[in-house]
Amino acid sequence: MITQESFSKIFPKSFVKKLKESVIPHEQEIERGEIISSLYEDLISYKYHPWTPRDYIIINKANYVSRITPTFQPRDYFLYYFCCKILEDEIAENRAEGTYGGWRLGNKIRLREEYDELEIVESAPSNSFNPYLWRENWQDFQNKAYAANQTGEHKCIVKFDIANFYDNINIALLAKKLYLASPRNKVLYIDLLIHFLNNWNKKFEGYSKKTVGLPQDEISDCSRLLANFYLQDYDLFMKGLCDREGARYLRYADDQLVYAKNLQTARTILFEASKYLSKIGLNLNTSKVEFFENGENFNQYWAFDLFELLGDAHNTENINKGLELFLKWKNRGESFKENSVLKRILNLDFKRFRPDLKFEVLAYLLNKDFMATLPSWALSKLYKQLHEQDRLSMLGLIDELVEDYHFNSFHYNVIQFYKKNKISFNRERIDNKLKKIKV
Repeated sequence: MITQESFSKIFPKSFVKKLKESVIPHEQEIERGEIISSLYEDLISYKYHPWTPRDYIIINKANYVSRITPTFQPRDYFLYYFCCKILEDEIAENRAEGTYGGWRLGNKIRLREEYDELEIVESAPSNSFNPYLWRENWQDFQNKAYAANQTGEHKCIVKFDIANFYDNINIALLAKKLYLASPRNKVLYIDLLIHFLNNWNKKFEGYSKKTVGLPQDEISDCSRLLANFYLQDYDLFMKGLCDREGARYLRYADDQLVYAKNLQTARTILFEASKYLSKIGLNLNTSKVEFFENGENFNQYWAFDLFELLGDAHNTENINKGLELFLKWKNRGESFKENSVLKRILNLDFKRFRPDLKFEVLAYLLNKDFMATLPSWALSKLYKQLHEQDRLSMLGLIDELVEDYHFNSFHYNVIQFYKKNKISFNRERIDNKLKKIKV
């Protein structure tokens, strides 16, 4: 075990501030020095055991399906971060070209106050250590996806992802991969990490060890790094397979793209991918497999043209062209990444919008289903750009959601939104709703 001094240096001072950004307030003040000292003592005396999570945040994954997200006790976040940081040299890697998810935890933890008034980072979890690294990698992935589609070499593109990816990762197999990748002097830290992964969820697992699944916790960068490591051998298999078939493979987290010469080749690669994944306890999400038999359809689904028009926040002409195209596609019932486009629009200055376009676009921004997905600072960003009458409409819709919506992530974010904007609200009513939907 490393010395206590070295152990303490693992955690930047901003780490505690990041934990305090939780949508669920901590009951007690987080004392960095005290946690480090007591946790280190437990580790060297082999007394450490995960505590039950403080609470569980219920998120609308999609189509009103719940994702249960634990928010850990501070000491357990310290432990999880420590283990992944110690193993970072072995696991923070993308072994195949065109794959993303293995960027390092880094020493720079970005706090919400640093991006509150800046961009809503479309691809990042709401409480990532550094949402800008998510955005940077996501943009690179998007650029490669666009470039691959412009070559004319591939006539068919298949988009697919892994069903319940984090929930189905085999912990014993993950441990085996970690032992093989790490030097002997890190075995203790792998043991400690696996002990945490086996035992953090006693509320639901009881005294049985948890054998499958990584926690999609409120701060998800540690699980992101481990999940990406779990797929490294799969990535090498897919890269080799695609190279032999004259195809191209790209992956961001569990979202995958294969560019193939024709439909038959794309199907063959998809078939082989599903076989390989089954060997490591994973399966493709059948409902999300989508074939694009020409580049134009793929371009539209990905909304490349829209993102390009909306990409320069100072180009009023292109912004309004983008808004026109967005509304045109909506009116025609086209399928594209609508929520991502709306988040991009939300980053723009509404004063640049043509009045007629602004009126129509606001109808989508003030849609209850869209607003319910926004973190507190994104709700604030929308609220601050509205005129008084539209603000009243927004608050009315939020009030309806407080009563009707079943996902407590929204309620916790609304409380933060109300407080930040000094809006009076009935706290007892929200607390009563939270009690009804508690896990």
